Amino acid sequence: MKSSFRILPFILLLGSSCIGNFDKGQTYFNNGQYEEAIQEANRLLFLNTSDVQVLDLRAKSLVELDQYQKAIKDFDRILQIDPKNAMAMGGKGRAFWMMEDYEKAEYFMLRAAGLDPTNVQFLVLLGRALLKNEKYKEANEFLRIAKDIDPTQANIYFYQGIALAHLGDVLGTAVQFNAYLHHSPDDLSAHYNRGYAFLQLGMVDWALEDFDKVLNAKPDHYEARARRAVCLLESNPTRACEELKLAAARGSKYAQERLEHCK
Repeated sequence: MKSSFRILPFILLLGSSCIGNFDKGQTYFNNGQYEEAIQEANRLLFLNTSDVQVLDLRAKSLVELDQYQKAIKDFDRILQIDPKNAMAMGGKGRAFWMMEDYEKAEYFMLRAAGLDPTNVQFLVLLGRALLKNEKYKEANEFLRIAKDIDPTQANIYFYQGIALAHLGDVLGTAVQFNAYLHHSPDDLSAHYNRGYAFLQLGMVDWALEDFDKVLNAKPDHYEARARRAVCLLESNPTRACEELKLAAARGSKYAQERLEHCK
């Protein structure tokens, strides 16, 4: 009888040290304390290895710590328990995206979007994976769907602009970057891409404004310098040729192909 009372405190101590708190773990995750979130998840999983919510918390934390293979194992465990778990499918796709395996990222994000077709995050990451895989028509379509669901997400316009540029829709490209820059006016990549679209549309004055914006911040952006030079060929040929020669010397193929204007 006495021995049972000696064992009981040990059992209680063991239980209290192993029992975690999910809300505490979620708070750790939200605060960027990913290692602490994993520790809390581990305590919870000690008692229940099949808790999908806790496995998801640990997997997401592992992704944030660049431990992608471990995260994928947790996502796979969730999918064994619940094959239609869209968050696990999307999490797995994101892990492959971070590993720069864009074909697998596309595959799992497509499955995630199929399970939860109104999830804008899934659709955007799917669109980005399709861009990486040079499937521009499909990327544009999924990004359009994402934009229809939530037109307030600025990054959708940026990626759709990239897709349309590759599809040769110059006006559509300019329109998308216009919308994106309304939300993010200082994004130099967007100014560069919109400037190039304006140049192709013959809207030289507007293109110059965008290229000037880029070069004021990054004077060594020789692709922007080359395109600004082309904008200046008619109004200021001397300056245009100086900039084309400089950009060509610094490796811009666009400039090298247009040096014939300076003969």
